[in-house]
Amino acid sequence: MRYGFFISGEFSELGFLEVENLLASYSENFRVLYEDGRILIVESNALENEFFSRLAMTRESFVHLKTVELNDLEAAFKELDFGDKRICVRVKRIKRESKPKSPEIRSPELEWKLGASLWRRGAKIDLKSPDVIVKVYISGKCHIGILNHVTDTKQFWERRPDRKPFFRPGALLPRLARALVNSTGIKDGLLLDPMCGTGTILIEAGLMGINFCGIEAFPKVAYGCAANLRHYSLALNLLLGDVRRLSFVDSSFDAVVTDYPYLRSSRSFGELEELYEKSIFEIGRVLKPGKKAVLVSNRDLEDFLDGFGLEAKLIQRVHKNLYRRIYLIKKSNG
Repeated sequence: MRYGFFISGEFSELGFLEVENLLASYSENFRVLYEDGRILIVESNALENEFFSRLAMTRESFVHLKTVELNDLEAAFKELDFGDKRICVRVKRIKRESKPKSPEIRSPELEWKLGASLWRRGAKIDLKSPDVIVKVYISGKCHIGILNHVTDTKQFWERRPDRKPFFRPGALLPRLARALVNSTGIKDGLLLDPMCGTGTILIEAGLMGINFCGIEAFPKVAYGCAANLRHYSLALNLLLGDVRRLSFVDSSFDAVVTDYPYLRSSRSFGELEELYEKSIFEIGRVLKPGKKAVLVSNRDLEDFLDGFGLEAKLIQRVHKNLYRRIYLIKKSNG
């Protein structure tokens, strides 16, 4: 089947990374057919609902029917047949940065025109309770599909850090944390966050049905993390410990996702140079061969990634001079 994904403009690079790595776990084989601004078209096995419900940085997904030029859009609609189903047509124009200005398009007028084209050929149009919502995404080209899933973004607002029982400034936002977990491609198995803080990564993993374990060095923060996990009725799989000396046997985990402290040094951990070196060694030790980790830091980590292949590096501006580096790395099979 062919699926399309309308990626959020908030952090589109991470959105593409999330979809493609999660697809690798849910589809025996898939291939990217087309990337157009914030639209991704892929061919894969039929995907289960669980896959779509996990996505964080995708606004909508659809079963892809056609990709055409704007001038060929009406002709393409004349070839569509939805039988006795009630149809509604919706058009979404997607802004494209640093691209030539596209012709003026009024979505309501185009929706009416395309719907009328279907109606003249006997289709049943129903704007209030349709069986099928036909979506047209206009970017560089026009992508036609049947709406398959709309991401519930309200859930992320409801789980934002300051609405949890225990809150500390600087915590990852839940939407970002979920996308980071998905970028490892983990479907089954056990995920580790060895510097779990208030537990945002653990919570997002747990709400997706992923088994997890968290390590926290500071008792006060660990108790707060436990309160947050309890708030969402999740298992208290949490230990006090030091990321530089993890108390697990080799190759224990199927994924690691963690967010490093954004400091130049830490009295509790010593110099951050030592923290990065020893923690990444330990992460590599407890991660299974061929599995992936996501490391988030405010500094470059390339010097510490021995034994890993670098799959992707994304940079996100947090505020002023603070930039977040997101590393997706894969442990070698050797």
